[in-house]
Amino acid sequence: MKVIVNIDGGSRGNPGPAAAAMVITDEEGKVMATKSKFLGPKMTNNFAEWSALEGAVMALIYLSGEHDGLEAEVLADSELVVRQFNREYKIKEPSLREIAERTWESLAITPNLKITLRHVPREENKAADAAVNIELDSYMDWLNKPK
Repeated sequence: MKVIVNIDGGSRGNPGPAAAAMVITDEEGKVMATKSKFLGPKMTNNFAEWSALEGAVMALIYLSGEHDGLEAEVLADSELVVRQFNREYKIKEPSLREIAERTWESLAITPNLKITLRHVPREENKAADAAVNIELDSYMDWLNKPK
């Protein structure tokens, strides 16, 4: 089975309120799942992007247990995260390094899952971006609600 996963993370203020999201589609483009998560009030954009990747990998590991073999193409508009994940750039920030190590270790112990991570322009990542913004808008609405 092959799936396409668009991921995105965002922070308003950088650092600021942050969220991560993923949209999983099958080969024909049919949406199988959309998931977003609020990460906290004082997170960086890079933390949000890496969190989106880690969440996608965890979801793919689950899916790989449901199928004999799973091939996933993960698409991200963060060139930095793509290059760091593919070990083209070093990861200097300790919190990002922790996420990367967990992600790489999880993939290493899941042999029936094959993923590739590729950079795409923001215009090709609209669904994941929209899911991040819905999550952040919801947080901002809650934050600004009269108490």
